Parts: sequence; structure tokens; C-alpha cells
Amino acid sequence: MLSLRFKESQRNLWQLMAVLSFLLFVSTTASQAQTTTFAQFLQRNTASQNFVFTNNTTGATFNTVNNGNPVSFLYGGIANLPAELQGFQNATIFVTSSTTAPAGSGSDGNLVQPFNSTFTIEVRRDTPATVGGGTRRNLLTAIVSQGGTTANITGQANSASFTASTPSSTSQVVTYTSDFLDFTQTIDRNFGISFSSVTPALSFGPGGFFNSFSASGSGTFASNPVPHYNPPTAAAVNIEGQILTSGGRGIARAQVTLINADGTTRIVTSNSFGYYRFGEVVAGQTVVVSVSAKRYTFAAQVVSISNDLTDLNFMAQQ
Repeated sequence: MLSLRFKESQRNLWQLMAVLSFLLFVSTTASQAQTTTFAQFLQRNTASQNFVFTNNTTGATFNTVNNGNPVSFLYGGIANLPAELQGFQNATIFVTSSTTAPAGSGSDGNLVQPFNSTFTIEVRRDTPATVGGGTRRNLLTAIVSQGGTTANITGQANSASFTASTPSSTSQVVTYTSDFLDFTQTIDRNFGISFSSVTPALSFGPGGFFNSFSASGSGTFASNPVPHYNPPTAAAVNIEGQILTSGGRGIARAQVTLINADGTTRIVTSNSFGYYRFGEVVAGQTVVVSVSAKRYTFAAQVVSISNDLTDLNFMAQQ
């Protein structure tokens, strides 16, 4: 595992954060090669509980607060990294995930809360760098997706020690993107997030999901081999698709919103057949696209943009 150097005050803070009560770990299982840490973050204000699990009775979400969580982010062991990207970077981390799978008890007696949706972590530089591609702010985005569950939160009832991990029997897809790093040669990718100040302790709640809780956190990112510095170009691409009812009919005058990695927003309206289009979207970034229409609800989509995307369709939820 790569050892990263810190200033003394930063090292002390990291050691303090090592006394943690909650761990989230997700990794690919296609092969068992040893991965190496190439980046990590720690929360700038350890007293802030900006990671929030919310029980909605019929489901649950696990997100950061609306404005994200301010962190110090550090690359390590990456050859030819420009001086501007060396050392701790002021950044903001955003986490989004949700589940409709109720919690239960594992064979070891621990409580288990599975997730069954895409799990996304985005670390965004507070200000654009003078190097890099895309928006020059996406330090790292990790997206975990698969057909089944993507992660579990496990722990003993009313305990201060929790663990969230991916079942070892399940193969998941972990995708990394960055405005500064090239991951095309990486085979195995994984990351872990540790949480402290978890309030309240783990327990079952309404609907069979865990009770709502909040926490502060820190984390690491690893791959095999480590990525290298090779920023993507800032080429422009198009995003287009169709807004559909559950029966497959196009929905006219739906509002489609695109949020770029730098936080800027664009809105277009679908035509009479439900088609929409965003032109001149900066490639090499991860964007969020959502839809709003009368009488219909839609799930937002998080997508990494490298080429034209012509089939980003949205079907109304029943």
C-alpha cells in the first residue's frame, strides 16, 4: 500500500481520523491483484457530520449535504504530476446513493443494510486548475454500478462500529474519471471511506431500513496499476435522448436539466416527440442529468462524458 507524506499537522489530523467507527469499502472482484493507494481525502472540519443516511420509510438515501463536504484531497505516487496538483488540494466531496432494499440480519448476527442503486463519489476542486482537461476541477469521480447490490452497511445493533462493504460473491463495476489522470491501463479499482461521529448508533427503523444517521469521514482510492498524469482534452460533445412515459410514449415540454462538474446548470425542453439535446458539452467530466414534467417522476442519471451520447433516455417511474 502506498505511503503518502503529510506535513506534521496534517499527519496528526490523519492519525486522529484513524480512530473511526464506520467503514465503507467497495472494490472490483474480477481479479485479486493488489491495488495501490493513489489518492486520499480527509474532512476539513471533523466536527461536521456532512454524510447523511436518511430513512424515507419506503426507501433510504446515503448522500452528502446539499453543498457537499469540504475536504483536503491528496494525490500520491503519480509520475509527472504538475506542482499545482501536488500536496493537499482544497476540494468538496459529493456522495449519492439510494436503496429500496430493506435491512436484515447477517449470519454473524450483524445488521445489514444493502444498497441497490449506483453509488457515486465525486471530489471536485474548489477552483479550476491551470492544467488538466474538461472543467479542470474533477479531481476524481468514482462510480460503482452493477445489476445487484453495490454496497452493504453492516454492524452490531446499537454499536459504535459499523462496516459497509460489497459482498465478496458479487462482481461490481468501479469506474474512475478525472480531469487530470488516465485510468485506461488500470484493471482493479477500489476505495474505502471511514466515518466517525456517527449519530445515532446503528439500529432498525421505519420500513425495515436503518434509522437515519449522520457522520463525518475520510477515505482512500486505489487501483492496479496506479493511474498516470494524462489529462483528457476539453473537446465538446453532444448529449441527447428521449423523455418517455412508462408505456414508451414521448413526453413533450419536459424540462431537462444538466449539471456540469463545475456546478453550472443548463436547461432544455423536450420537443413534441419527447426528444431533447444538449450541444457543446465539455468532455472528460461527470454530469448529472434530471427531468421534470407534470404528472411524471424520473430518476436522475449520473454519466461520465467522453464522446457524443445519443441515447440518454428517461422513462417515467410508475
